[in-house]
Amino acid sequence: MLMKMETDTSSDQRPVVQASEILAKIERGEDVEYDGVIIEGDLDISGLDLLTERVRRTKHELQKGLFEELKVISSEIKIINSEIQGVNFYNAYFQKNIFFSGAKFVKGAFFKGAKFGKYADFKSADFGGNAIFQGVQFDRHAYFDGAESDGFVVAFDGAKFGNNASFKGAKFGKFVDFIGAKFGRNTDFEEAEFTGIYTYFSEAKFDGIVRFLRAEFSGYAEFAGAKFGNDASFKGAKFEGNVLFLGAEFDGDVNFGRIDFGGDVNFKSATFGGNAYFQGAKFDGHAYFEYDQFRQNVSFYYTKFGHPGSQAMVCRIAKRKMEERGNKMAADDYFYKEMEAIRMENGIKGTKKLLWPWKMQVSEWLKLVGSKVWRLGIYDLFEYVVIQCIFGYGVRPLRLFGFWILMAFAFASFYWYFDAVEGASAWFDYIWFSIATSATPGYALYNPIGHYKIVTGIQAIFGTFMWAAFIATFARKWQR
Repeated sequence: MLMKMETDTSSDQRPVVQASEILAKIERGEDVEYDGVIIEGDLDISGLDLLTERVRRTKHELQKGLFEELKVISSEIKIINSEIQGVNFYNAYFQKNIFFSGAKFVKGAFFKGAKFGKYADFKSADFGGNAIFQGVQFDRHAYFDGAESDGFVVAFDGAKFGNNASFKGAKFGKFVDFIGAKFGRNTDFEEAEFTGIYTYFSEAKFDGIVRFLRAEFSGYAEFAGAKFGNDASFKGAKFEGNVLFLGAEFDGDVNFGRIDFGGDVNFKSATFGGNAYFQGAKFDGHAYFEYDQFRQNVSFYYTKFGHPGSQAMVCRIAKRKMEERGNKMAADDYFYKEMEAIRMENGIKGTKKLLWPWKMQVSEWLKLVGSKVWRLGIYDLFEYVVIQCIFGYGVRPLRLFGFWILMAFAFASFYWYFDAVEGASAWFDYIWFSIATSATPGYALYNPIGHYKIVTGIQAIFGTFMWAAFIATFARKWQR
């Protein structure tokens, strides 16, 4: 039965409990149960006379200030929906379940080096100050669903989660540190919000399934050297700042589908042991990948790139991977996207920004203007319309055939409107004449009149070239 105190000095009408009263119960080994109270004073166990238990610490942990002697807390602590001024459970060993769901830590929470032998429940907790869980060990489930932190630091570096860990919907403050944390089983950060400047998961180890579905990272996020031993999903997540996955290891399948990268993303030296999916992802900044990092299948279907250079590189990698796996159809699709990116690089986007004439030398300004005009005409107009849209870079035969048919009907309409073909009387005569001119070229018992022969000649040249290109492209694609 949860205890509610009668004494009341709070303006919000909640009972007030002295921290010394709770500390005394902990020292006597009695269970602590409060709901909806205000705790006056800090819950600081540093002055309590408690039994100790020795644990083994690594050299790195000792350097971090983690002791090998833990203070044993045999009480079950349940302080829920309450306001707590400050907490210091430095190097504590909680032998029973711990519940702080809905609690508000006004001045922060200090659990550095603590060990949780049973369940740890921090659901919907509000950390008003810094939340320090550095080097913490969770032997059972750890729940931080819906927790919020307004402090500058949330530190879980070196923490060990022996079982499932849930941070679903949690909100973290300015600086989040999970460096070197170890997650023994499944980990859930679904819809978590990392609203601060820095978020670090460097060298973290995830043995189970990891979910960052629809998580939001407002600042810089780093997963350098992180190890994902099972499947990992970042589907629908949003990274507003730069992201670093340098040297990360993904042993299972990883899903970055429909993810939004607002800054630069670096996957260099990362290894993907399973399938890697980036369908529908959006890279607003630069994206860095390497060819030999993908061991299985990789997919960048419907992926959008803000920088042509990144698109060309990624599609080139995916194209080679598909060719290696014998998927020629997919390889052609990536080749098309690669060539599209190269065209954009060579176009106006590939030139530096044009400044006002008085901010540049006249010769330099004229040269830059001329370069832009040239690139606009060659790459942004001619290559885009003719080579990409119509000819499809040689890998879109059906599109080419469709444009050929459309051209034939367009010329037929022109001949019909101006009555430009001798001997033609019905509409199908003009269509027949136009198709024959484009494919043979032969006039099929009809002759163009006067200066319309020039138009017919242009159609014959372009139509025959398109027809030959269609046959070559069709044969190449389906023979592959």
